[in-house]
Amino acid sequence: MQALKAAAGAAALAAVLAACGGSETPQAPAPTQGAVQTSERDILNTVDRLQEAGRRGDGAAICRDVFTARLARSIARAAGRPCAPTVRQTLFSPDTSISVQRDVRVTGQRATAVTREQNGDVSTLALLREGGRWRIDSITPAGG
Repeated sequence: MQALKAAAGAAALAAVLAACGGSETPQAPAPTQGAVQTSERDILNTVDRLQEAGRRGDGAAICRDVFTARLARSIARAAGRPCAPTVRQTLFSPDTSISVQRDVRVTGQRATAVTREQNGDVSTLALLREGGRWRIDSITPAGG
């Protein structure tokens, strides 16, 4: 039952997020080469913040500190209620596990990263550097 609830929640958030995140097609940034670059490490830290806040059920932290303000507003509009409870309801899981695949691409203040959840779901994150931190600006499920 818990797995079904988590899957339904993830699907609901994916639907909300798919409706959010911008209509512009992100340009494919250039891949990073060799050792982990500072920007790539910072992007990994953003995904870690998402994972940790998801484990705590802290939708407010995700909407405030991990998502761009534009994405948080877009989620709220699409759900018809504030971002934090929407994210908390659909993302909270004490055993949330998100890994970043090797293909992190950075171009200036924009980046993309492909993630895989422990349930096998794959998504592409579009990130934007704001105020010295990388924030998630859109999430596109694989095949979406």
